[in-house]
Amino acid sequence: MATVEAAVAAAGGAVLLYLALVCRLSHQDSSEKEEREGEEVEEEETSWPEMPPASWLEGFALATRTVLFTCGETIGKWPIGDIAFGIKRQMKLQGNLQHEYAGSDSVQLSGCETLSELTELLRYLNLCWYFSKKPFPAFLEFGGYDQESILLHMPKAMLMKPAFTIVRDSNSKCFLLIIRGATTTTDRLTAASGAEVPFHHVVLNEGKVEKLVLGHAHCGMLAAARWIAQLAIPCLHEGLSRCPDYEVKVMGHSMGAGVGAILTHILREREEFSSSICFAFAPAACLTWELAESGKGFITSLVNRNDVVPSFCKVSAARIRSEVMAASWRNNVREGMRLNKLFNFVNGHVEKIRSQLASMSGVRVANSNVVVHCNGSSLCEPLIKSTENGTTNGSDALKINGNSAQVCSTYVAPQSETEEINTQQEQEIFSNGEAAADLPENKLHATQIASRSRQFYPPGRIIHMVALPDGQTEDDQAFQIYETSRDLYGKIRLAPNMVKDHYMPSYLKTLEVLLDRLSQDCTDKTSPSSVNL
Repeated sequence: MATVEAAVAAAGGAVLLYLALVCRLSHQDSSEKEEREGEEVEEEETSWPEMPPASWLEGFALATRTVLFTCGETIGKWPIGDIAFGIKRQMKLQGNLQHEYAGSDSVQLSGCETLSELTELLRYLNLCWYFSKKPFPAFLEFGGYDQESILLHMPKAMLMKPAFTIVRDSNSKCFLLIIRGATTTTDRLTAASGAEVPFHHVVLNEGKVEKLVLGHAHCGMLAAARWIAQLAIPCLHEGLSRCPDYEVKVMGHSMGAGVGAILTHILREREEFSSSICFAFAPAACLTWELAESGKGFITSLVNRNDVVPSFCKVSAARIRSEVMAASWRNNVREGMRLNKLFNFVNGHVEKIRSQLASMSGVRVANSNVVVHCNGSSLCEPLIKSTENGTTNGSDALKINGNSAQVCSTYVAPQSETEEINTQQEQEIFSNGEAAADLPENKLHATQIASRSRQFYPPGRIIHMVALPDGQTEDDQAFQIYETSRDLYGKIRLAPNMVKDHYMPSYLKTLEVLLDRLSQDCTDKTSPSSVNL
């Protein structure tokens, strides 16, 4: 009997041991599978190049990938009806939102000190205008430069290799590094390669590492900045050895402003260029929150009125897309468009292109009937978990030579999952007009942490030129300038002139009007009559 009980106990123990081993092996297999999938996702996201293509074959492959990426983010996700009608309807419902830049979190700038700063910005913006739009001799004549003032000139732009020049400005005792914006097809491809790639900035203090700022940057602009750094650092080193009392100032417009901001981060990691500063006009959103904040002491970003570029990135575009698709008028407009033969013809071809993009790029293309909600678990969810405040103290993280421009560590964390809502749920949502109207407020709320994950922001200190209504007609406007909070650029504000306000002539016109007003105010304050009063 005892033998039987022992045998039964042994058999039971063997069964339990077998089950435990099977469960453990199954768990290990699933864990290894998840790790492999995580590594594949990480490899896929970090496979964008860190430097410009070295050959025409690499350039062709990168250009093809950029086109697929851009199409996938536009017609691959935006239904043709929303592009044709939704944005315009949403723009009318939204109205003019320039007053939001003049809110309680913004600080109005005035006085003679602001006048002096804007005068300097106007001169540098004119230099950017002449370098980008005029022949190079006209640029030299406007700036008062001769051939000996040219340290380096790269006039031809290629993929991730924008045109730039370095000149010695004797009047201001500085070396000006001016980067041209997107004026050619290759420049536009550089600007369109907006994938997020890991980037970090080493903050130096008296030649020692103070902290390490972690984050992500715009792929094309980061590669362009690194390429310019390779060419510019030896040239600037030689120039500073001859003129040690000179400063380095980097500037550009649009894409050139974004490249210049990232380049300034790279330059300041070398002790000899630790005092470099940047003036970014109409800067593209190119850095995540912590990196953009780290440049407040040496980057000044100037934004004009309704300019959409400083707020435009994948996350903000997804947010405005969800707002447009969740609008209560969408069902009525869609039903009307289905009766339009021309629209059906165009929409059919677009759907074919969407399916081809999905098969060519290997990326799942969003269904035109699916609503993407930017809530806590949507694509606005943080894709990385950064360290607290996105920074790491230098004493605890790394011991780095202050003269080194390279840091051999990056930080990449796993991607969070996204949420999908099927077509049936969408129809249930749109069947109730009131629920659809309330949907943006209830579902489009992204937490502060989520908005600072991989969403890009304009770099550094932001000053915004605002035109507020001042009279009975729309033409009566009062121009003011504010130092604004970065939170304001987390979403896209639609406006009829949001593209026109991005161009340099609009910036120049607004800046000149502001200078006239500030000059008049300073004159009134210093006039004898005001002093006597």
